[in-house]
Amino acid sequence: MSNLKIAIGTTSVPKIKYLEEVLNELKIKSKLFPVDIPSGVSEQPKTSRETKRGSINRASIAFKKVKEGDCGIGIEVGYHKNKNNQYEMFCWVTIFDKSGYKISSQSHKFLLPKYHQEILNKDIYLGDNLDGYIKEKNVNGNKHIRNNIDTIIRHRKPFIENALRNSLVRYIQREDFV
Repeated sequence: MSNLKIAIGTTSVPKIKYLEEVLNELKIKSKLFPVDIPSGVSEQPKTSRETKRGSINRASIAFKKVKEGDCGIGIEVGYHKNKNNQYEMFCWVTIFDKSGYKISSQSHKFLLPKYHQEILNKDIYLGDNLDGYIKEKNVNGNKHIRNNIDTIIRHRKPFIENALRNSLVRYIQREDFV
């Protein structure tokens, strides 16, 4: 396969890095064209539907803006209440291409700790209030595990990579592509 020209609907350095890592892992040669665009959804999407819509908007707009692109990719991280009324974190990735093909994939979900549940239930932006989880006093549990959970929530890497991998594998293995 020749270099895949990808318009990516973000200029976020971590998201671009995660995309590059997944592309390298899958041995997909590519050239990335980051595009700074709004998601068209709230800054902190709180439903799966809204999060998916953000990824669709990002992929679609990026693809339209980069004329030489073969496809557009949109990445959106969000939250959704499960059947127990507790927030889970996850990511949606959408890919659009020249042929009109569109695919969306959702990552695995992660049940957020009580600290993060309380922030989201108060409609406070989680990204600005992450430090309190590590600083909480009198909390039972392994500090190493708490640090790992903090890293996962703070950087969102496992969710983004999981959704990217799912979308890219499905995109590349399309019958008309291989």
